[in-house]
Parts: sequence; structure tokens; C-alpha cells
Amino acid sequence: MTNEGKEWVNAMRSIRSLFGLLLWLMSISGHSAVSPLPPTGSELSVLRVALPYNAFPPFVTGDPERPGVLPELLSHFTLDGAPVDVDYIPEERSKKLISHDRIQVRMESESWYRGDSPMCWSPGLYWVKDVLITHQDAVVPTQSYQDFIMLGRFGYTYPTVEEALRLGQLQQKLFYSEREMLDALASPVKEDHRFAFMSLPTIRWLQLSNPKFVTALKVHQVVDTAALQLQFNRSALGLKGCAQFRDFFKRFRDSTEYRSILLKYGLDIKGVPQ
Repeated sequence: MTNEGKEWVNAMRSIRSLFGLLLWLMSISGHSAVSPLPPTGSELSVLRVALPYNAFPPFVTGDPERPGVLPELLSHFTLDGAPVDVDYIPEERSKKLISHDRIQVRMESESWYRGDSPMCWSPGLYWVKDVLITHQDAVVPTQSYQDFIMLGRFGYTYPTVEEALRLGQLQQKLFYSEREMLDALASPVKEDHRFAFMSLPTIRWLQLSNPKFVTALKVHQVVDTAALQLQFNRSALGLKGCAQFRDFFKRFRDSTEYRSILLKYGLDIKGVPQ
């Protein structure tokens, strides 16, 4: 046999020996196949956040170029280093999804919440002042809401008038967005007894793009104030996200980044609860 032939035989013997050693190691370890790789980042649990589908400007605007305070705030927050998943979902649907753990977080205020499921609450992100709004020529409610019609949003609660609604003293007409509410309110009707409650930052934001909301409408007194918050469910992922968001916001609240976000949407850092 030539030297080349001997080298080839020796090489094949070495390969067979290595293969046999590998089979022996697999047999004593109790594995007959290669162990699966750990899950990639895309397969790890992601914190799912629902923000209002029909906007709540300037906190959620629906504009990809200027999405609002909450989307920009959440872009700075990660859970164990992973970005959160933000979806835009109608209010009533998001209330059901969070109770079934299809989402873990949604925009809410503890003082607005009327559900019966225990929740974990973020610190206050911004004080929201609700004001009374009417047409310039409308009758303004004072002592009683009898014979008045309140324009409101589907899925929202209005603590100031809950009793009047329960007793049937006040009628209610619901819309899918604040813009639709203001459009209706800005159109005059005879013997107008309509009014709306709306966040002051929201109406100021909408007035910037529609002069009719300035000339036709009148903003009256503040009727309620609540801290805008994030509501986390009490699943393992929700509680973990709630704890980490609380720690994050304690640091972020007084940062130049948060101040810049608020200024971008016409808000003042003084409106952040301390």
C-alpha cells in the first residue's frame, strides 16, 4: 500500500473513532438528540400595552410623526432590557383584554376605574383637569343637570355626573373621539342644553388645528382633576412590569427627556404629580 493510501486509512479510522466517542458520550448523558437552543429575544414574554385607538391628545394623538406623550414616554421604558409592545385598541375592548391577560397595561386613572379586578397602578404621569365646555350660545348647567344632554366618549367614566345619570336626570350621547364631540358641540342647535366634559390639554390641542373650536365653543370651569396613570394587571408579567415602571418613572419624572416630551406637546413639567 502506498504512503497516500495508508494516510487515507488512518484518517478514516480517526473519523470513526471520533464518531464512536460522540455516540458514547451521548449515551451516558441520556440524550439521543442535540438539546434545543434557549429562546431568542422574539420568543421571550413581552409586556403588551394598550393605548386608546381613537386618541386622547396630546397624550395619544394617532399621528405617527407626533404620537403623543405616552408613546414617547414608553419608548424610554424597557422590561428587563426588552422594549414593550404598544398597540392601539378601543377602550371597551382593552378593558376586557387586560382582565383576560391578553394585554397587561392600559391607560387609565385609579379615580376613573370602575372595574372589580385588582390592579397595580403607576405613579401619576400628569394631572388631567377636566373642564366644562358648551357652545357659545348654549345654556350652562349650574345647580341641576335636569333636561341637559352630556356629550361623552364610549368607555369613559365621568364621576361628576354619575349620580345624575343613574337617576335619569341627565341624558347622554356618546362618541368615539373628542374631535367628534367638539364637532357636534360646535354646530348650533335651538335651545341648546348640551355640554361636554373634556381634558383641558385635549381641547387646547384640538383648537390648534380647528379655529371653529375656538370661535364656536366656550371653556368654563374645571370640574374634576385626576392623575393620568398606567394600569397593570396582576399577572406575573403585569406585576413585574408595574414594579419596574415605578422604579423607572421615579428617575425619569424629573429628567430633561421627560421635560422635552411635555414641552413638545404644550405641557408643563409642573403638571407632573410629585
